[in-house]
Amino acid sequence: MEKHIKKLSKNRIVYLDNDEIAEPIKVVHNFFSASWLPDHLKMLKQWRDDAAFESENSNNRSPASLLYDHELTIKLMEAAWLLKGKKLGRIKIDVKNENNIADWYVKMERKKLSDYPENLTIREIIKPSSVIRKMFKFHTLDGYRKILNIWLYDALSNSFMEESLTKAEVIMVYEQLVKLFEAMWLISQRIETKA
Repeated sequence: MEKHIKKLSKNRIVYLDNDEIAEPIKVVHNFFSASWLPDHLKMLKQWRDDAAFESENSNNRSPASLLYDHELTIKLMEAAWLLKGKKLGRIKIDVKNENNIADWYVKMERKKLSDYPENLTIREIIKPSSVIRKMFKFHTLDGYRKILNIWLYDALSNSFMEESLTKAEVIMVYEQLVKLFEAMWLISQRIETKA
C-alpha cells in the first residue's frame, strides 16, 4: 500500500489549476505572454549563475521576481509533462531523407519568426515535442521541481551554497531548460499561426 501511495505522489501536478491541466497549451501561451523568449533565456542564465557561481552580481534580483520566475518555470515544466506524449508543433518533414527541405524550411521560418531558437538541432526544430520527451529522460518532473527549488533557495540565500548541487548538475539542467524554453516557444508560435 505504501509503495502505491509513493507512486501516485511522484510527478503529480502541483502548480497548475484544473483549467491549465485540461489545456496545458494555455500555460505555454501564458509563459510567453509574461516575457519574450530572449527575456526568459536571460532570466534563466541569471538564475543559473546565482545557483552555481559565486559572483558580485549574485542576489541582485528581488525575491519577488525570483519567486515569480520560479513559479512560471515550474508551471511550464508541469505543462511539458502533460504534453510530453503529444506531437505538437511538428513539421511533416523527414529530416533523415529530406535534409535540404528541412534546412530550407528552417531558413524561411527563421525569417518569419522573431527570436528563433539558437540551441536546438534541425531535428528538434522540425519536431520540438521531441525535446520534451528527451528532457524527462534525464530527470522526472518531481526531480526537476526539486532541483529548481534548490536553485531558488541558492539564489535567495545570502551565502553561496556550492555543496547543494554541483556546477555540472546546474549546467546540465540549465541546458535542458534552455532547450525546453525554445521548443515550447516554437510550439506556441506554430499553434498560434495555425489558429
